[in-house]
Amino acid sequence: MLQSEPATAYILKMYPRFSETFIVSEILAREAAGDRIEIFSLRPPNDPRFHPELARVKAPVTYIARPKSAERVWETFRAAEAAGLAPAVSRVFAELATTDTNDALQAINLAVALQNRNIRHLHVHFASIPTTVARLASAITGIPYSFTAHAVDIFVETVDDDLRTKFVQAHHAVTISEYNLRFLRRRFPDVTSRLHLVRNGLELDRFPYRDPRPIGATVRVAAVGRFVEKKGFQHLVPAAAELVAQGVPLDLRIAGTGLLAAQLQSAVEQLGLADHVRLLGPQTQDQVHELLDSCDVFVAPCVVAADGNADGMPTVLLEAMATGAPCISTAVTGIPEVVHNGRTGILTPPGDPHLLAQAIRRMSAPSMNRVSLARNARALIERDYDVRHQAEMLRALAPVARKVA
Repeated sequence: MLQSEPATAYILKMYPRFSETFIVSEILAREAAGDRIEIFSLRPPNDPRFHPELARVKAPVTYIARPKSAERVWETFRAAEAAGLAPAVSRVFAELATTDTNDALQAINLAVALQNRNIRHLHVHFASIPTTVARLASAITGIPYSFTAHAVDIFVETVDDDLRTKFVQAHHAVTISEYNLRFLRRRFPDVTSRLHLVRNGLELDRFPYRDPRPIGATVRVAAVGRFVEKKGFQHLVPAAAELVAQGVPLDLRIAGTGLLAAQLQSAVEQLGLADHVRLLGPQTQDQVHELLDSCDVFVAPCVVAADGNADGMPTVLLEAMATGAPCISTAVTGIPEVVHNGRTGILTPPGDPHLLAQAIRRMSAPSMNRVSLARNARALIERDYDVRHQAEMLRALAPVARKVA
């Protein structure tokens, strides 16, 4: 049954994904602005944890099959034939044949799934596999696509060689920081007119602000993120050891999980920090909010990983700044666009435990005007990271709605 109201399809590698709260916030803001959204996920979820905000999303979700046998492959082509897409698939077959098999077949299945839905536009998050699939589905169906480039999809050494093609063929592309915008415009100077800045946004009503409380007998420090190299927690633990050795009464809590969990736990034990550092494991959004509310200092010690991977803009850093937690972070990618050293937080060079320790001492010193820092940070978040404004920008960039017969 053809939907009467044109829709925007969100093409995502996996939905829902616990770490991608910014996508959920964006979809909710667009729905609140009147957009009809449909979600197409290339992978089923593999994490039992879900944020309560997911219950507010109205968009239906369609999971796109990945054929696992020769018989299923032929079913994909038969479905394309039944949908009247065989001529279009034939037209782009040369491109499909040079693409990863799973991506090519999912592109055909996505094209079939888009039929009779009155989809006017495809929007994709991350310029990697999901944009590969969406680009090919766009070539088959004629539905224009756009994508948001973040970090791992543009910085790592193994980024697809066809990134230029994705930019050239897209209706438009956006990225989440001025740093990314400059990086991409230098790398692809011939497609600069297609690139736009649309930052990740927050639903600010979910992050009420409060002034920082006076620091008590113990300095309570919090950090949140996946336990991977680019998050920099391997530098935060030795910074904690330096502070404890200096007699600072420290309570550091790090929420998250990941490949480096065992390594971080081992470092805590070897440095004798069991009474001062706790690895909390994965936390729900409500638990993260409680952690932000209770801490004196929030630290995002990001670094550039050995393979070039780096954070584009940690969502939890924006959340901490929004709620009034005094923040310390590092001069990596777009982070200096929010953490203005001495005005909205403290900024340090990445990968230096000693400088991290100094920053924590400075932030917790009686002479530091933590309230002024926190208020300035909240004002910046309200100005630049309100997801309602981001939704308006995305809607303005989208193709003009067209009637589909």
